[in-house]
Amino acid sequence: MNKNINSVGIIANPASGRDIRRLVAHGSVFDNAEKVNIVRRILLALNNLKLDKVYIMPDSYKIGNEAVNGLWGEEKENFKLEVDILKMDITSTAEDSFTAAALMEKNNVDVIIVLGGDGTNRVVVKALKKTPILSLSTGTNNVFPIMAESTMLGMAAGLYTKLSEEDRKKVKRPIKCINIIKDGEIIDIALIDAVLVNESYIGSRALWHTELLEEIFVTRSTSHDIGMVSIAGRMTEVNEKDAGGVFLKVGEKGKVIKAAIAPGVIKNIPIADWRKIKQEEIVEFRPKKRIIALDGERELVIKKDEKLSMQLSFASAEFLEYEEVLRLADSKNMLEVIES
Repeated sequence: MNKNINSVGIIANPASGRDIRRLVAHGSVFDNAEKVNIVRRILLALNNLKLDKVYIMPDSYKIGNEAVNGLWGEEKENFKLEVDILKMDITSTAEDSFTAAALMEKNNVDVIIVLGGDGTNRVVVKALKKTPILSLSTGTNNVFPIMAESTMLGMAAGLYTKLSEEDRKKVKRPIKCINIIKDGEIIDIALIDAVLVNESYIGSRALWHTELLEEIFVTRSTSHDIGMVSIAGRMTEVNEKDAGGVFLKVGEKGKVIKAAIAPGVIKNIPIADWRKIKQEEIVEFRPKKRIIALDGERELVIKKDEKLSMQLSFASAEFLEYEEVLRLADSKNMLEVIES
């Protein structure tokens, strides 16, 4: 791949925001027709900035194809952007997002725009070694991705491709993560929260039975977000740009707090103990058979004879701050139109 070509990747998860929390809570619904509209607006913004190429993850709903085929009139006539729907097998599982992200990085895209929730972004970040991401919220418990107009994200991504390496460093921030370590080896990560659940099998993937919560490890702790971070947010504040995280033990002794664990679902949570965690600190857990939920979904079964620990660290990928890109672009007059 020619590195002189400016390119952007788009991963739109057709399954984001459609888990069991739609039945037990009242989360926003981003149907796939709306995801098509979102991708189309991103493409129009990138086309306006004369980007060279866009790679899009294929899916059974054909979000990328529909976004392009829906162009009409003047916008279709002026659309010169090369759009490549990746050639890959579709499994309709999280593996698709992982595979697409890895292929996009192999093709040296400058940035990947992700449409999804915390779970989708976790899978994408796991696949990347160097490529920054820009995440738009279309999931359920949306703590990691941001809420923004997709046209502006498209403009920011396009402008980012034109920045120097020095300027690119100014508009990115590290992504905190929790390394899940079993018997001395990292087996998975979480971007927002890793929760130990008092169960022996995975069952429903979504995490919403609070009486089963035992220990909670979060990379951020904010009173205004939803999910597990809202529990920690009752105790202290640690935002996405702060080093460190928070560890809590749920139990009968201690104070009881109210927290919004899912859209429209507020629970009373008894907190037995809590403390702040430093960056790169390792937390070790006593042997016990249980489930680990990562970023809101049950993912791992831990056997009673397996040694479990977790480490607060940084992911290889970084997060693109779209507002900072736009500010920097304005300071350099990158959007100024010179009349001929």
